[in-house]
Amino acid sequence: MPKNMIASAVLLLCGVATMNPVFAQSSDELDKIQREVGIMEKILTAALKQDTDNKVSNVSASYLQHQGVVFSFDVRGSRWSTIFASVPDAPLPPMPDINFDEISDIEILGDHVQVISDAVVVKTQEAYQHAMEMMRESAEQVREVAEKERDISREIRDLEREKRDIEFERRHDKEAENQALEQRKKELQASIKELEKEQQTLSLKQQRLRKQLAEKKQARAKEQQQQMMALTNSVNNSIALSLCDYGSGLRSLPDNEHVSVVIRGLDQSKKDHIKVFKKADIKQCVVGNIKSSQLLERASSYVF
Repeated sequence: MPKNMIASAVLLLCGVATMNPVFAQSSDELDKIQREVGIMEKILTAALKQDTDNKVSNVSASYLQHQGVVFSFDVRGSRWSTIFASVPDAPLPPMPDINFDEISDIEILGDHVQVISDAVVVKTQEAYQHAMEMMRESAEQVREVAEKERDISREIRDLEREKRDIEFERRHDKEAENQALEQRKKELQASIKELEKEQQTLSLKQQRLRKQLAEKKQARAKEQQQQMMALTNSVNNSIALSLCDYGSGLRSLPDNEHVSVVIRGLDQSKKDHIKVFKKADIKQCVVGNIKSSQLLERASSYVF
């Protein structure tokens, strides 16, 4: 084969190697990317911790060749609302008997207070424990009223039994004794009527306390949801601002690749929230052509 043809073939192969993205990057290029990604990981860690009040942990980074950088981290906060939401509502017991097995469900709230411990978020923990203590106190009020109602039900049954005994004795005793038994019967009837009135009052009070307890739980769940929404916004804004302010540090990352962020634990579904940013968009934000909010809007977002 002529030398000029061999040379042309070599040049052609070199050109194909240059254009073909399947060819691996050099060791020097990967070292540069690794250094820049490591620096960006520290920056993102510091920014997220500051912007979310230390609710982010386990920040890590990796690089997928020809695809881009992947940052991932855990978000604390959603597990408490999960615990809270998992506590079943205690149904009202039938009248007049009280089913205390149902009331015991409310006490699960108090048990969870003892297992929540996280030194990094002490203030949030204390607020949660305070809310749980209030819920436990309300549940205890329901329990006390239910116990009183149960005692009255037992007392009414005892009086009813005595009244039936008196009616039986009247059929066999003399007239004088019948008068005494009749008087005692009237006294029992009056006592029963008074106790039934007290029982009705306690029943209404118990229903009112149950309603208040349910409202407190609903309000707390709503507050938890609002806190998680605020936390989600803080995380997203922190990521976008960090990329706009310091994304220029990823200069060795090829322009056609991406920066992806995998967020774990952001909601109760146990699925990851993923955002994928184009490097081209990051560069636009770095130079001020777009704002961080626009960068966030341009990102591909999905749950997986």
